[in-house]
Amino acid sequence: MTLQGATLVLVVLFTFCGIFSIVAGIAGWSWFFDNINVRVLTGKLRRPLARLLYIVLGLAILAMAMYMYNITA
Repeated sequence: MTLQGATLVLVVLFTFCGIFSIVAGIAGWSWFFDNINVRVLTGKLRRPLARLLYIVLGLAILAMAMYMYNITA
């Protein structure tokens, strides 16, 4: 696999994860926010703040994906 191909795989993965994080934050899925892995990051936060945190994280992940795509184009 070439470097450009590997970068494209990472861009797709980051894009999917960013969109998933944003949608989870907007929808406020109980199954997502009650998960122990999410509680590690948001355990002390109330639900609205945890949702906002995941929306911001999703936007940051999407920004990284766009940066990676633009740097290799």
